[in-house]
Amino acid sequence: MSNKLYFKFRFIIFLSIILLFIPTSTFAAYPKLISTIINAFETIKTWIIRIATPAAAVSVRYRGVYEKI
Repeated sequence: MSNKLYFKFRFIIFLSIILLFIPTSTFAAYPKLISTIINAFETIKTWIIRIATPAAAVSVRYRGVYEKI
């Protein structure tokens, strides 16, 4: 029984030492990959807005023509 207790004690000490030396500032920042993906989605969003704006104008124009008919 004391062998299991000794193993658990060593395991807890080992984990606590590892957790003490992990820098906490790494969890607060965006990694390079994540920031690249976010920038890509923002670029895609601007492309979609640029494409959708003329299409919406054409749609409004043709709706007015159909209402007159």
